[in-house]
Amino acid sequence: MGNMEGTCDALVGAGIVLGMATKDRAKSRSGMRQIMMRFQEKNGATQCKALKGVGTNIVLHECSGCVADAAEFLEEQLNKQGCYSPK
Repeated sequence: MGNMEGTCDALVGAGIVLGMATKDRAKSRSGMRQIMMRFQEKNGATQCKALKGVGTNIVLHECSGCVADAAEFLEEQLNKQGCYSPK
């Protein structure tokens, strides 16, 4: 964590939570594909380096926004899979 070369850590965290909640590899993979696709569409990238503008000097999204987006998309997947129901 923290080297900016890989996937945004907010997305990694969402994947961990989704996997723990569903306890089903196929459901987790399918859900993460959806989360990654939505995140990519909204933010233009899933890689930390690209999001932070390393090498381009164009910041696509700050960390706090990435966390908020990953949490939102995670919540949607948890609802779809019946693992979470907001009050």
